[in-house]
Amino acid sequence: MPPRSFLAFVLLLISPVPPLTQPLLAQEALPRTPYGQFRKVAVNTGERSRLTVKKNWLGKRRPTHTVPILVLAGHADSQRISPGTRGYAVAVNGARPMQPGITDETFWNLATAKRIAKLGRQRGLNIRFYDPGVRTIHNGDDPRTNWSQGKRHAQAGGYALEIHYDAYGRDGLGSGVIPRVYGGQTVIDEHLAREFGSFPWDFRGVLGAPKRGITILEVGKLEGDLENKLRNPATRDAALNTIADRVVTTMAKALGVPQSFFQVPSLPPLSPSPGTTVAAQQSPLPPQVAVPPPIQSTPSTHRKTSTQGATGAATRL
Repeated sequence: MPPRSFLAFVLLLISPVPPLTQPLLAQEALPRTPYGQFRKVAVNTGERSRLTVKKNWLGKRRPTHTVPILVLAGHADSQRISPGTRGYAVAVNGARPMQPGITDETFWNLATAKRIAKLGRQRGLNIRFYDPGVRTIHNGDDPRTNWSQGKRHAQAGGYALEIHYDAYGRDGLGSGVIPRVYGGQTVIDEHLAREFGSFPWDFRGVLGAPKRGITILEVGKLEGDLENKLRNPATRDAALNTIADRVVTTMAKALGVPQSFFQVPSLPPLSPSPGTTVAAQQSPLPPQVAVPPPIQSTPSTHRKTSTQGATGAATRL
């Protein structure tokens, strides 16, 4: 071996090898536990929609696992028009609203939608949250409204989900999915219906959001254990984690997101408390039913209102 080559060989042997700062494969850096560990608390979202038995749609469209997902908070832009339910605690028990100027439903819609988007990003979904910022926009087709943002997102091939809490008492129908009509129902709609229950696609003559390609999720009636866990400062954060975990996990499974893509969430933990649990298990998909024909509709500036929740509480959906 020539002297110079021999010297270079010796220097290579005695030189310290820098440690690898990254694994050879990206997936090796991901945690062993795909869902991570963060504080949750058992939350009873109450009865499923009584109209689940009238489900007349089947979500078959399958977006890619990287489909852009837009999460909206119901009533965030219509407080003086269709404000949403005040909830049992305020309307019946006389409790103070969570925030002056907006209904408790709107408050929890915002908190839940934000948490879903945050956890979804940490779990590998292509997801974001939109807040119009202005709480009263009279023109439903104003470009700042949920309707306009959701419609534009759906037209571009994305998936839009608007979060709601249903009215308390007899006026509420329970948790469930009101699927989008524009663009057709997707496997995300189908899986969410399996997890939370469902409404017919033509519920109340087809609501404004589904006409524009926005799926509505009623988390549950704003009463009982659900409302108590949300309003209690000791369980509030864990309750939001539990609800968001159910939604995000369901969407990820619907899209076939590999578990290895999931990241450990960094949501704020709470001290241990009784009733800690994990998200509910899903049941098999319901039998196939006829898929409704697509509806061609022209956006209108008229906003439907009623007296309570998804069926009322002066709600615009």
